[in-house]
Amino acid sequence: MEQNFLSRTYLETLSTADLISLADDYGIDIPDDLNRRFIIGELLEFADELANENKKDSDMEEGNSALEKISELPSTFNETQIGIVLRNLIWAFVYWDIKEADIKKLENSEKFKNLVLRVSYFESEEATVPEESFDIQISKQIREQYVMLNPGKKFVRIDLVACFEKNVTDNLAVSKKIALPEGSDLLGSALPGRDIDFDPVLELSGIKSVLKSHYETHRELFSN
Repeated sequence: MEQNFLSRTYLETLSTADLISLADDYGIDIPDDLNRRFIIGELLEFADELANENKKDSDMEEGNSALEKISELPSTFNETQIGIVLRNLIWAFVYWDIKEADIKKLENSEKFKNLVLRVSYFESEEATVPEESFDIQISKQIREQYVMLNPGKKFVRIDLVACFEKNVTDNLAVSKKIALPEGSDLLGSALPGRDIDFDPVLELSGIKSVLKSHYETHRELFSN
């Protein structure tokens, strides 16, 4: 029942008996000797509560509708781009997209071989030539991947690169250079095969076991 129906003007036109009957229809307990002015007040209060409940339900439906629209975001925005988000000192989350026209162009090329993520490290943000780089082969179907970063580096940039025959490459998208947080020089030099003289307190933390486990799990990403 809408509040407009239970308006004071309408209720004033009803007899006391009709007001009591109306209150009974809505489950409102009215004492037999209650003044009609108070009966009308009870009905108006009920109408206000009902209107507020209807508004809450309407707002909830609108919110659910908005969430459904958000959940229906497309798997691709048909743009060729790449971005980086640092998870911690060691790992970066890389995400990219390739527009349909670029994918068709690569598929139609007889010389196309594969896609790679080219990870490049720079000494400064202004540097144009990387001091070190390596490639990670990726599938055309995936759009995200975690990349393990080398310790002791200052800036990183990751390019989405198409590789063709005869070592020909084409940078489809280039990320921004990301400044890397400075870590411990000691941990940066803790590569497999090196005997590191850790401080006794640090060694008690189990750092050697952590580094060994890290190498055994991700040894393909280490370089001597």
